[in-house]
Amino acid sequence: MAIKLNAVTKLLFIGDSITDCDWRKDEEKIGQGYVRMVRDLLAARDPASAPIVINRGISGNRIPDLQKRWDRDVLELSPDVLSVFIGINDVWHGLAPDRVGCDIESYISGYREILAKTRMALPHVRFVLCEPSVLWLEQFPGANDALLPYVKAVHDLAKEFAAGAVVGLHDAFERARSARPDIAWTRDGVHPTSTGHALIATKWLEAIGGGSR
Repeated sequence: MAIKLNAVTKLLFIGDSITDCDWRKDEEKIGQGYVRMVRDLLAARDPASAPIVINRGISGNRIPDLQKRWDRDVLELSPDVLSVFIGINDVWHGLAPDRVGCDIESYISGYREILAKTRMALPHVRFVLCEPSVLWLEQFPGANDALLPYVKAVHDLAKEFAAGAVVGLHDAFERARSARPDIAWTRDGVHPTSTGHALIATKWLEAIGGGSR
């Protein structure tokens, strides 16, 4: 079922650096990535029905970081539609000796906790859960495969909490690179280029059924 948006819909995006995109330095507090693209496309398509868009991505975040700031950055803002895009750092940081990741069991339990807390506090909210995208890391060749259980976890949690949509990003990036290896989809194997952000925005809008009408 499509998620309908209108001029009073409060649409909140939360996640890591891929969502962040320097939104705090941006005059509009939207950032320069896929969140802006979604906001702009919805506004251009139907200005009268364009939703209120809020960005609460923070670079470097993992599920444990979201848990710590969930009340402030989600519940207190009372969104109508909540888009969650998290998981890259939970795997990536676990590969580096000077960083701490989040194992799959902790990822699932932490993710479940924030969704349950949200459902309890905001029973009207519609969830949009985004798959972690890709980890194309030459120094960690197994990283992308290590991400797959986290991708599956997003789908399992989406079913458990009757999410309004799941945004398929992992395979989308893989297919895009396979079809056009000459196009730079990420800057470093993790962070999307502008084209990569456009891919995320496109898949996001497709997943929710197009948005405003």
